[in-house]
Amino acid sequence: MPGILLFLTIYPAPGFGIDDTPESHFRRAAEFAQQGKLHAAEREYRLGLKLAPRSPEAYNNLGVLYFQRRNLAQARAAFEQAHRLKPGDPEISFNLGLALYQSGNSASAIPHLTAGATSPQHSTDAHYLLGACYFELKQWQPSIEELEIARKQRPDGPEILFLLVNAYREVKESKKSLEAAAQLLQQHPNSPLVHLILGQALDSAEQSRQAEEEFKQAIAASPRAPLFHFALGYLYWRWKRYEEAIGPLQEELQLDPHCALCYSYLGDIALKQGKADQALQEFKEALRLDRSQGQAYLGMGRAYAKLGQLEEAILFLRQAAKLLPDEVEPHYWLGKTLLQAGRAEEGRKELARVDQINSMKRQEVAKTLSRSVPRTAVPNPSPPRE
Repeated sequence: MPGILLFLTIYPAPGFGIDDTPESHFRRAAEFAQQGKLHAAEREYRLGLKLAPRSPEAYNNLGVLYFQRRNLAQARAAFEQAHRLKPGDPEISFNLGLALYQSGNSASAIPHLTAGATSPQHSTDAHYLLGACYFELKQWQPSIEELEIARKQRPDGPEILFLLVNAYREVKESKKSLEAAAQLLQQHPNSPLVHLILGQALDSAEQSRQAEEEFKQAIAASPRAPLFHFALGYLYWRWKRYEEAIGPLQEELQLDPHCALCYSYLGDIALKQGKADQALQEFKEALRLDRSQGQAYLGMGRAYAKLGQLEEAILFLRQAAKLLPDEVEPHYWLGKTLLQAGRAEEGRKELARVDQINSMKRQEVAKTLSRSVPRTAVPNPSPPRE
């Protein structure tokens, strides 16, 4: 998160002899806030609001105090009250959007940040935060559009470039992802995080050897930073270099014992190596840390099936199919295991679902190709030779 400033309203000094007016309390609150005496400032704002309960500026400033103290729930409540009193104020809208985003409410933040983007003071930050909100919601195209606006206004913003690298990766625009990564590297050549980002972009562009070198440089520059070892281990896993993947994944767990994905990939490796008991323990740990991991449920089901515990396998495979409804693997393994358990009708139903998913994916590919390739660019087929 960049150093985003919230909008604070400054009140004029009260008149001589006036000590218990809303303005005098708000003035003292502003002075206390400037001195870093946030609790005293809050008290003065509260006293002023008792006398002037419909002051949107005071609620806004109170929200800023709460935000500075990282009390996001109270900050959000204060900004919401300010917004109710003055809904057309882009500065207040921006503050409310920022508080909602920081609270993990990206969808709710979007309309307020959109209004906040009309403020010249906050335009760049608002577009960046909108890009971040859409990114968290996995709405890649609107994320890219907002981030590109922010990039034009702040070309050297590392946080903007970081999200652009990853958003372009998600929509398979590897050239644009690499371009943003290269710009980031040019501006921050010694940053371990930049090496990680460039490695991810290179990996998306299928330049795997170069990606491996960037990940290694990131680790060498900051060996105890989170994610770096995982990135290298995941790269090896994708290359089917399973023995090499184990070391980095275990090193990541030394730094972050709560890395559920590390356990999930270690479980998958153990399963591929025929170590079903070990795989089971790895997947159990992954699910203890994160119950939403469909791949871990799939791994548990496959491990139980290999151990001949078919009812346990079916239970976990059903959960995997529920969490990953449009993926082939859970339905395929569930179908096979049901057949193995003598439940032929259920098994055939799951395998039919596999055919249905594959058919839908083929249709999507055909639609994409028909949209992207002009008919005139398709060569006419050669006549058959006799």
